[in-house]
Amino acid sequence: MSSTYIETGGQVRVYDSAVKAHDCLPLGTYRVRFSSKEGFSLVRIADLQVGAEKVYGHREAKVDKIFRTYARLDRNLGVMLSGNKGQGKSMFLRMVAERAISQGLPVIVVSEDADGIVDFLDTLDECLVIFDEFEKVFTSGRGHLAGPNRQNQFLTLFDGMSSVRRIYCVTVNDVQDVSHYIVNRPGRFHYHMRFDYPGPDEVREYLADQAPHAAASEVENAALFSRRVNLTYDHLRAIAFEMNHPEARFSEIVEDLNIKAIEPSTYRIEAKYVDGSILADETVLNLHERSDVHRSVELRNTQRSLFFSFAPRDVVFEDDGNISIPVSKIDAMDEDEEIPDELPARITLTLVGQTSYSFER
Repeated sequence: MSSTYIETGGQVRVYDSAVKAHDCLPLGTYRVRFSSKEGFSLVRIADLQVGAEKVYGHREAKVDKIFRTYARLDRNLGVMLSGNKGQGKSMFLRMVAERAISQGLPVIVVSEDADGIVDFLDTLDECLVIFDEFEKVFTSGRGHLAGPNRQNQFLTLFDGMSSVRRIYCVTVNDVQDVSHYIVNRPGRFHYHMRFDYPGPDEVREYLADQAPHAAASEVENAALFSRRVNLTYDHLRAIAFEMNHPEARFSEIVEDLNIKAIEPSTYRIEAKYVDGSILADETVLNLHERSDVHRSVELRNTQRSLFFSFAPRDVVFEDDGNISIPVSKIDAMDEDEEIPDELPARITLTLVGQTSYSFER
């Protein structure tokens, strides 16, 4: 059996005849691996694919935009995908990777940190480089993720000063844990695509596809529920599984499923007066801890102001999906800490962070 001799850095290594030499990185998907003995290498893995699963939320148009822009650029293209877990970021990554392979671009997956990672990546040919949960693997040195700043080492790489063009695509769960030198820097990341919670229309579409045997009235109950509690696609998969027969009742399903609103959410609060004027603002509240501890809200504009508090147990979740606070249940003051001369006729809350409140508008 013949041997192959590879010389690099003054060292000659002996390999068997199975060794292949390539002038460029072969098309495929690879994971970066680091060994203290051998350094960095690429390990071939299965291509990232969407498969037959339907993608919701008009994501295909976003993929088209990424590769259309990359074709026009003469430098790197950075794409940041942010949003809570279960919002479809990983699915979108697979869509981008699938498109890259179809256009002849190898895909590189980075899932571990090691000194020298930047220099190694900069030796690669034109490709798509994926960082999933970037802020978890590479800490920013601030926020709740303690540790040294490992993100800023990539700044020169993301700047696009290399002679080789690449697409860098990162997913982020919490933008607050990403370096200030990356967020709001379109020179490094041209796109920052937000992944919001599915709204009622998306819930209806999803359940129509995935739970075709569910009663229409129960599908509507699930859609209205999404206006009260932020649902992820992980939640919807479980709901669809349980609802896919005519006798299923959404109220019974959601009571037993592991879906509980324990985290505060952002709501748009509107206080509407008899004359049609509206005070509005967004605030973070936890309405699902039905305790006696009051929540306080401040609303103001140039004409009037309203300070009021209310108990979550007094919040009304209406049958049509709306959320309201009975005016008779609030404790209100004006900016002089006196009872206002006029109270609003109606106070409503709308869950923020769904598709209808995203940049799709």
